Amino acid sequence: MFYRLFLLCLMLNAACLAAETPMVVPEVNLPISNDAAEVTRLIAGALKLPQKRRVEFISKYLIGRKYRPETKKRIAGQHAKKVEKKEATNSEPLPLAFLPTSMTWLDCMTYVEHVLAMASCSRPAYENEFLCRLIDIMFDAGGKPLMNHHRNHFTSHWGDVNERKGYLANIARHHPLAVSRGLFLNRVGSNRTYYIEDRFMTATRPQLMWYFTTQTVVEGKAPLRSGDIVAMVTDKEGLDVTHMGFYIEHSGQKLLRHASSKLNRVTEQDLVGYLQAARQVKGLMVFRPLLRAAVPPAYRFKGFHREN
Repeated sequence: MFYRLFLLCLMLNAACLAAETPMVVPEVNLPISNDAAEVTRLIAGALKLPQKRRVEFISKYLIGRKYRPETKKRIAGQHAKKVEKKEATNSEPLPLAFLPTSMTWLDCMTYVEHVLAMASCSRPAYENEFLCRLIDIMFDAGGKPLMNHHRNHFTSHWGDVNERKGYLANIARHHPLAVSRGLFLNRVGSNRTYYIEDRFMTATRPQLMWYFTTQTVVEGKAPLRSGDIVAMVTDKEGLDVTHMGFYIEHSGQKLLRHASSKLNRVTEQDLVGYLQAARQVKGLMVFRPLLRAAVPPAYRFKGFHREN
């Protein structure tokens, strides 16, 4: 009896200590921006629509936004470099300098992520809803301080993480018309055109990805639905996709709505024509937004301009 009472006292004491110790909420640096009011208004407008229409509504609103110059510069630098190939070492994982959020400058991936985050919001709140959703989609950090290697940088892994969280469904996985490919993400190997980045981890095991071949898509056999996220598959070693955007059906047209580095803006193009012109694209990964994710972990933010 004494032993049981002793254990009970220990448990109660531990519970009291836990209650008295506040949870440390990680802090995230943001770039200076005036995005808060615009994001809040856009979410409020989307919430008036049926859930299945929110991705189309928000992605259309952002047509014309400029392509992110930092991404364009990095891509150009990768193609211009003449250096000896070497695998990433990742000897010291790097903390994230600031959250890559902007309503002015968007690359193909951040465009998709911002749209998905806003469409997933349950209330028009910038800090406590949208930014936390955006982090939850961009990173797999579980509420911990953000590190570069937490970034869901490679789209096949990004899709797996966000499917697990309830944001989307991988339509190609195990579909009878889809094919699969295994690869070690971020590995250079014999790849002559893709340059490794130390800020992202080299995979220690193969990543399995599923996609519909270009021919299947062009022939109209892939089960695409307006609002789906599509990603252009490559066969390069260490790299899964080269681009991503949204599939949109409008007035009988089948469109790719995306942030184009070539056109330097968010735009729409005929999907079949785009695929036929892009010979390096082997097919499409297809992710269908579900917007069923749980409440994301909380973060504190600093560094952005608060609008009145």
